[in-house]
Amino acid sequence: MTKIFFTRKGDNFVGVKISGHTGKAEAGKDVLCSAISTASQMAVVAIREVAGIPAEVEIRDGFLELNLEEPTSETDLVLTSLYETLRNICENEKKYVKLEVRDV
Repeated sequence: MTKIFFTRKGDNFVGVKISGHTGKAEAGKDVLCSAISTASQMAVVAIREVAGIPAEVEIRDGFLELNLEEPTSETDLVLTSLYETLRNICENEKKYVKLEVRDV
């Protein structure tokens, strides 16, 4: 199961942590896991490389974590878009993905 935790400060997202593989299909053929990974890595690229906003990021097999010191309008747009994308995925795949939001 993939577990997704978004952190929010006030009305703005300031981080996301994604861990585990969905287990819906075998490794290398799991399109659900691939979709989650692609969406989350695109958010990292949008924040760090396109917008040029510093973020603490750790990525390894089955794990991605991004944390911001302070949200900006750009980071909130990206992380809100990621949240809505993953929330929609989770609605149809509750057996394989769990999503939570935590306030800090």
